[in-house]
Amino acid sequence: MKPVVFADTIGWLNEAVGKRGVVIAGAHGHEDLCSRRFLRLLSDRAAAAGLPALLFDYPGCGNAAGDHSTPGQVESWIAGIGAAIDRLKRDSGVADVVLVGFRLGALLAPLAAAGRNDVAGLALLAPPASGKVYVREITAMSRMIDAPLVSGETGFVDGREVAGFRLSDETLADLAALDRRQSIATLPPLPMLVVTNGKPATPADIRDDGAGNVSVTAFQDYHLLMCDPTANRIPMAVLDRCAGWLSGLSVAGAGETALGNGRREALCGPHYIEEPVAIGPAPLICGVLCRPLGRTGAADPVIFLNAGAVPHVGWARGTVEAARELAAAGVASLRIDLPGLGLSGDPQEERLFLYDMRAGTDIIRAIDWMEKAGFPSAGLVGTCSGAFQAFHAARADRRVRRLTMINPLCFAWNSSYALELAVWKAYGTSRAGMGKNRQADGAEETAAGPGGGWKSLAARGARALVRRALEAVKSALSLPNPVSLSGRGRVERWMRDLCGRGVLVLMVTSEGDLSLEEIARHFGPDGARLIAVPGVTRVMLPDADHTLTSHHARRTVIARMIEHGGGRGGAARHGAARATARPSLLAS
Repeated sequence: MKPVVFADTIGWLNEAVGKRGVVIAGAHGHEDLCSRRFLRLLSDRAAAAGLPALLFDYPGCGNAAGDHSTPGQVESWIAGIGAAIDRLKRDSGVADVVLVGFRLGALLAPLAAAGRNDVAGLALLAPPASGKVYVREITAMSRMIDAPLVSGETGFVDGREVAGFRLSDETLADLAALDRRQSIATLPPLPMLVVTNGKPATPADIRDDGAGNVSVTAFQDYHLLMCDPTANRIPMAVLDRCAGWLSGLSVAGAGETALGNGRREALCGPHYIEEPVAIGPAPLICGVLCRPLGRTGAADPVIFLNAGAVPHVGWARGTVEAARELAAAGVASLRIDLPGLGLSGDPQEERLFLYDMRAGTDIIRAIDWMEKAGFPSAGLVGTCSGAFQAFHAARADRRVRRLTMINPLCFAWNSSYALELAVWKAYGTSRAGMGKNRQADGAEETAAGPGGGWKSLAARGARALVRRALEAVKSALSLPNPVSLSGRGRVERWMRDLCGRGVLVLMVTSEGDLSLEEIARHFGPDGARLIAVPGVTRVMLPDADHTLTSHHARRTVIARMIEHGGGRGGAARHGAARATARPSLLAS
């Protein structure tokens, strides 16, 4: 994967030799988090078939500059697809491209193709029936996920939050006005693949004028892909179908590419400068380095690890927010995807999902990379399984001087945690299965109405019983030796050793989160012995969930991280960011 910067955004180019390329326009928000790995694998398949492929973030989304408040979002998203086509043609020398749109991208791709003579095909994956239907779907999700979390704040008054991602009223109105059928009808005849996730469709339902070669198929197990970034499953049959269709459109040969200067490009904001990086050797680690615009302060940089299988942009884009606020305080950071997650490569061996200790080697590779870039020491930040990996990497590498652990569910892995993870994933996919046939405009009522309500309550009750049993097993297995029976187990010993060598630990927990039970298991009721460890600071977040969906929770954590890391502090300065091709200040 080759990182590129263009048109206020960051992209990832999968290079190949061929005269036709693929531009992938992905989803938005929570749907983007769930599908990013799937689209990365599709990009790999396209490149293997001889089609250079480019993944990118829409302006104001993901790693791009800007935010939800930027006006004209839908227009800029469509223009962003066009800019991605131009960049792929420049870098790969392809004559034309196939546009692949997933969810939001499937609404926007036909509009981006209009008036161009370099779009040779269109693949629409899980397209919403219309812009109005799409807005109804995300509104239903917002009411179920975000509404219960705004009790501690006034909420987003200029639009709607959807799993913590914010969409302005203007953007919602512009989205509702989109008409997929109408935009397709304006295009010249094109080979098209439409993979539907709703009711069955025919080619005539997609394009009633009969123009072009339209193939329609069902998106098998769509609900399992979109249930949750960590619990989801990649639908391999759909991946094979899409890859096969793309392969049939490949054009052999090599195009003329523009000569580059060999320097990495950077995205510049009002107080930060960011560079996408790919850390080798295999498995490749993809991420983004964020530095203060100007002289870096004396504070150690931080490395953000994945929260579960959430890609490196973070839940509700929280990692991007945190990195840029830290830059405003003079603190550099690197946000990465560990191998097997997000945009990074697959590990060469079979690994335990999320909790494999071999991931520590990859974290140390990232620390090595930062040292070569001029940062001899670092801090680690992790949520959930990322906190587990950060804890153990800090134990293994003395260059780690600060550690931020957010809602850790495990300090020391054993078989009971494996069972817990399996139960949780099964619960997540079963919930997705229950909801896959709900209509968007009735989703809330169906969940609480006749049948759906008691089934949901029964599922939660059964899960609670299983969880209580698992908690008892985990507590028993955490006391396997006489030392722990005396009140001090190995996890506490590890923490004391870590802090004893001068590492400062910030422990953040959401009120009522299961991480509190894990802390009590190893450090006594209310974590009393953890607080007693010199060098440990605890922060409790009210009205916050495990993933910090609420905006106020993320703001609190960012402020405490700045304080914990020794940054200069101060509020971030806002303003329009711009993408530049300025030379990197870092060594390759």
